[in-house]
Formats: sequence, structure tokens, C-alpha cells
Amino acid sequence: MSVLNINPKDIIFALDIGTRSIIGTVGVVKDKKFNVICEKYIEHEERAMIDGQIHDINLVANSVKAVKKAIEDEININLKEAAIAAAGRFLRTTDTKVEIEIDDDKEIDREVIRSLELTAVKRAEEKINEETEGKLYCVGYSVKNYYLNGYLISNLLSQKGERISVEVIATFLPKSVIDSLYTVMDKVGLNVMSLTLEPIAAMEAAVPQKLRLLNIALVDVGAGTSDIAISSNNSISAYEMVPMAGDEVTEAIVQNYLVDFNTGEVIKRDAANGKASKYVDVLGLEGEASPEDVIKIIEPVVDKITDEISKKIIDLNGGKATSVVFLVGGGAHTPYLKEALAKKLNLPIQRVAIKGRDAVEECIGYDEALGSAGVTVLGIALNAIKKSGNDFINVTLNNEVISLFNSHKHTVMDVMLQAGISHKMLIGKNGKNIRFTLNGIKRVAFGSLGQGAEILVNGKNASIDTEVKEGDNIEVIFAKNGKDASPKVLEYIKSINSISFYLNDIIQNIEPVVFINGNRGNLEDNINEGDIVQIILPKTLEDYIKYYHMEYNNYIYYLEDEKIDRSYIIKEGDRIYAKLDEEEKKVTNNSPKSQEIRVYVNDKLVVLSGKEKYAFVDVFNHIEFDLSRPKGNLMLTLNDNKAGYYDELKNGDIIKIFWEKD
Repeated sequence: MSVLNINPKDIIFALDIGTRSIIGTVGVVKDKKFNVICEKYIEHEERAMIDGQIHDINLVANSVKAVKKAIEDEININLKEAAIAAAGRFLRTTDTKVEIEIDDDKEIDREVIRSLELTAVKRAEEKINEETEGKLYCVGYSVKNYYLNGYLISNLLSQKGERISVEVIATFLPKSVIDSLYTVMDKVGLNVMSLTLEPIAAMEAAVPQKLRLLNIALVDVGAGTSDIAISSNNSISAYEMVPMAGDEVTEAIVQNYLVDFNTGEVIKRDAANGKASKYVDVLGLEGEASPEDVIKIIEPVVDKITDEISKKIIDLNGGKATSVVFLVGGGAHTPYLKEALAKKLNLPIQRVAIKGRDAVEECIGYDEALGSAGVTVLGIALNAIKKSGNDFINVTLNNEVISLFNSHKHTVMDVMLQAGISHKMLIGKNGKNIRFTLNGIKRVAFGSLGQGAEILVNGKNASIDTEVKEGDNIEVIFAKNGKDASPKVLEYIKSINSISFYLNDIIQNIEPVVFINGNRGNLEDNINEGDIVQIILPKTLEDYIKYYHMEYNNYIYYLEDEKIDRSYIIKEGDRIYAKLDEEEKKVTNNSPKSQEIRVYVNDKLVVLSGKEKYAFVDVFNHIEFDLSRPKGNLMLTLNDNKAGYYDELKNGDIIKIFWEKD
């Protein structure tokens, strides 16, 4: 997942500080899931921890600092706080139940539930401190059951009643164990945002709420301890710890092959993968450990570990084995472990399963290479989200429910980012302008203005910076971009006073003449970027001949039997006659023979003859079509295209002439 558009306040940093290794995971909550952004894994250079207990604070701090720096360098965000978990080496658990009275007219909200749970934890702390010497620290708790007016209920939220109760199982560790963790955090410049127990975290990740109806044992097999959590009846019913795990197995290998601890770890891992491992012992002798030999060596130790784990599971589960066992942690892959545990619990081997990170439904984007060893760190993050009390707020954006992790105050912009809506949709762009030249003058046709977005929160005008709260209804009318300019020639003619007159008893219309980039155009043509447009308003007979009827260039013109020159300004209704000049007649008579063409006018064959070339207007001499009594707009088409009077005709052309009513 990209770190772009992520608020550093939304970052969750989880650290799994194990006996052999440290895993750091950073992510954010999106769509009610923990989205992993970056993860780093590092092994302790020396045995700085034994059985989950920190023995060398400085060595552990150096390893944590290395993980923190590697993540910060990659995501370019300064990490200030972390969620952590403690191993259960000196774990103590206790059950407690508390009940409080509430106002039966008010709905139960999250704050009331949170207060009820904390009251129960406080009661559990008082109880266990009475039974134990030395100060104990509560590192986590799980709700077993809620009650409303004495009746079991799965969720108190939004209910009404007089009395509410909760049963919790709280977990405690000696203060010295917790102090060492806090000292490490202090040395690396991190505040502790959340502290839990490793089995609680592992259960949170590998056994989601929907599976807790089943009787499941979760065993987090680490290097120093095997932490156990039991689920049944839709809750986590018990936690415990066995002070034996992967290190005991490694130590057996070390003793047999006379190698150092790290080499023993390599031999163990290779055996788990079915590979032989070459080694050099402390005497400098080379050897090879086959998987079969390794299993024979570790079998007694694995039997001892699984014997302790199985006894603890049966004890925590009311004297019987659970239906299923899930194994997580780096030690879960220890050779022969799964088989031995299934045998001791009298379960089919299929009922004992190693859970990898793919089983963590509430997380996405994680590094699958970490496998079962990386489950607990995801649980630490999920537990921090759940325990923080921040929870989620739900708002509605354009009729869609959007969930936000309530880690800080949220604005409309946060909601839009969570919904995947770009802030660009709030700003309307103006349409593109078109620049062109009209009759030698530079002009600009402007696109229409964009329309900005409108934001309403609960029906009131708001902005992207308006704070939103649980249940708010947000309506965003997205910005609209302006339309690009699309100028037409017609728009740049102030008034079109078309003049109609008769030439040789055929009605003619004088309209503005258009040239676009030197080519003859029409009034309805669009003007494009950079076009050079010329609009000419013909007035005189000379203009008419030049732009409409060049073949009449050598004619003599008469108006009511009176000869007129070409500077004559044509007026509405004029009847002008054109006669070929005598000299031109002689030239015409000596010109090449005229041609005959056949065209179809309104689906009827018309034969045109006597000319070398023919224009559209010539067909009016061969059809019955009264132009003197208009019945609408005159429409002329040539081969299905709009035509003009002086378009040239060719043999076989198809012509349509008709009136189109307004």
C-alpha cells in the first residue's frame, strides 16, 4: 500500500519483541481492515532474551532501534509510538464479573461499555494483588460475556436497560517484566500506545470473533515460551503459558552436534524443510545432519514440550481436549511437533493445523514470507486498534456508509480520501478556449466556466475542512467542468439580412460568404484552434458574380430593361436579367461542343444539355418547383450532402429539392 495521502496520526506501529527475533509492522486502518504498509524482521545478534524475558536491555534496544530506523527510512515517517506485547513467562490470569446500574431511558454507548470493562479489570487487579506478593501489571483482558438486566447478550451497544454486567478474563505480569519493555521503548524514543499479552494478540489475529463459538486452542510456539489461549462459546475463555518452546529443541541439537546456538537454529530449520544441513563443530570437524537424524535427536524434547502443552490445554478446557488446535509462531514448524501434539490430545492430525498470515482476515498487504512467525505482530496491531477505545466512526457520504478509524478528529476531506474520491473532483475546470483570427483581428472564444463542488453536512453548507462526527450525513455535489468552446461562424455575424432577388426569373439569395483557412465554408461550420476566418457580406452585383456566379462574368445585366453596371447594390426583390455579351457569344459559338449529363431530381431523371458545365441552379429550368411562394426553408441536397446553388453537377448525381417547415 502506498504511503501517499496517509496521515501520520493514522499510523499503527506494532512490535513483536521475541526471544530470537523482532518483527516491526506499520499500517493504517482502511475499510475496517489493517492495511500493512511496511514490515521489517531482524534477529538478535546475541541471546539478549531468554524465555521471553529481557536479560540485556541495551542489546534488545539496539535491535528495536534497527527495525524502527529501517521502517522510518522506507516510509519517510517518524514513528513516535508503538503497540507491544509481553510474553507469558510469569503470567497470572483471573476471572471477574461486575455489574453497574444505568439510566434505562438512554441508549448504551461505547463510553458506557468501555467504563464497564475497565471497572471489571480494576476489580480483577485488586483481587490478584491480594493473592500475590509484589506488584502485578495488567497486560490485557478479554470479554467473556455481556449481560443486560441479567440476561446474556452478545452486544450492549445501543441497547437500553437498568443493569449491565460483564465477565472478563484479565492477564497480569510482574511489574519488573513490564518495566524492562518500557525501558527498551524509552531508549529508542517510542511511547507505548498499547500493551497486551502475546497469546491475546495471537488469538486476535488467528481466531476471529466468528470462529470463537468453536472450542479452539491457539498455541503460539515461540523461542522461549509456548503461549496458549482457549476459545469457546463465542469468547476467549482462558490464557496460560508453558515455559518451553523452540529454544529447548535447538539446545538439544547444539548438545548433540557440538555447534553454537545459531548453527543449531539453522540445522533445526533445514530439518523442518526436509533438508540436510552441513556444519562445522567446535572442534573444527565438518559434519552433515540429515532430517531423519535431527528428528531422532529432538524427539524426546518435543515429546516433553507437547506433553506440557497438551496437559495445559486440557486443564484450561475443563478436563478435555479442544476440538481444534491452531499453531502459530516461529516454533510451530518444529519437526514432529504437530504429530506429537495431536497424539497426546487424541486428535486426528488434521485437527492440529499451522496457521499462517493468510488466516488473518482483518489484515491485508502483509509479507507472506514471514508465515506463522508473523501472525502475532498482526494480532498486536489489531489488539491496539480494538483496545484503544478509538474504534470506528461511521458517516454517510452520498448514501454510502464510510467507516473511519477514530484516532483523531476527522474532516470531510478524510471521508473523501477513505472513499477513494480525489480532491480534484471538488474543483471544476473551465472549458478550453479557442483562439482564431476573424477578418484580420485576433479573437478568443471562451469555454464555459467550471462549477465548484457543493458540500453539505447534515443539510448545512460545509467545506472540506468541516469536522465530521459519528452518524453525520455528508452530501457532495461534485464539481462540473465547463464545456470547451465550440464557436460557429454564424455566431460572429451581427445580423443576417439575406437579400432575395431574381436572376433570369430564378430566385437568388445573397448571404454572408465564409472562408476558413482559404477554403469556402458555411455559416454552420465550427471554428477550430488557430483558424483564419473571413466573413464577407456581398452587396453589389460584382460581389454576387465573384462569390456566387463566376460563369456570368462576361454577361451584360439589366434591371427592368435598363442596363446596370457591376457596382449596382442589389436590393430585395430586384429582377435582374443577364445576357451574354455579343463578343462573348462569338467566343462561345467557337468553343468546344457542349456535353449532356443525366441527373436525378426528386427521384426523376433530368437531362441537362447545351453547356460544357452545369451548376445546381440549372435544374430549376427543367423541373416544376415554384420558388416564388415559399412554404418553409428551402432545402437543397446533392448526393445526400447539403448543397448550394452553384455547386457543380456531374453525370449520375442525385438531387433533392424540398421545403422544410419551420
